[in-house]
Amino acid sequence: MVNRFMKLSVLPLIAAFVALGFSPSKEVELNSSSIFISETVGEPTYVPYEFEVNMNPEMDVPFLGKSYLGFTNDLGFSESSGNYKAVNRLGYVGKYQFGWSALKWVGVNSKRMFLNNPDLQEEAFSTLISLNKWVLKDHIAKYRGQHIGGIQVTESGLIAAAHLGGAGNVIKFLESNGENVFADANNVPITKYMKRFGGYDLSSIAPDNNARVTL
Repeated sequence: MVNRFMKLSVLPLIAAFVALGFSPSKEVELNSSSIFISETVGEPTYVPYEFEVNMNPEMDVPFLGKSYLGFTNDLGFSESSGNYKAVNRLGYVGKYQFGWSALKWVGVNSKRMFLNNPDLQEEAFSTLISLNKWVLKDHIAKYRGQHIGGIQVTESGLIAAAHLGGAGNVIKFLESNGENVFADANNVPITKYMKRFGGYDLSSIAPDNNARVTL
């Protein structure tokens, strides 16, 4: 009799346990288990928003629009496919293909150090923009918005052309009303860069005749 009574008393407990095990509240708890909330090991991974990973179908690289970062990304890709270690047959080096005279102008005295320091390359590029802006400031103010040689003149287009062929050759092009067109050793004319890199916002870089790298 006692054994039968104990068996009967245990049955409700088992039923309650089974019901609890399959209750909706238990499912919620499973969906909040440690596999979803465990801490990452090391630095957390940044997950960008959708608008931040818009892809430019022409280049298959992240599209940064007409911002300063877009300018550095696009020009660097055009110069070297964005390769900080690039050295061409003429001795131009880095992501932006600096020549020796440009390196010395921005305050870099070692090609080896330059090639091994991406941060230095980025600062050298922004420094070169600042210097070229200073040299071209009067011509930018005078010719911006005009069409010369069939190309609309923009600040970023002139700065890109100066990067390719030097600010002096950009001035010659403007003052000759588009008749004097310089081309580099690869026969790329400055007009190609004026058109390709026109309309970017470089307002974050101020013209400065004394700009030099500090790294």
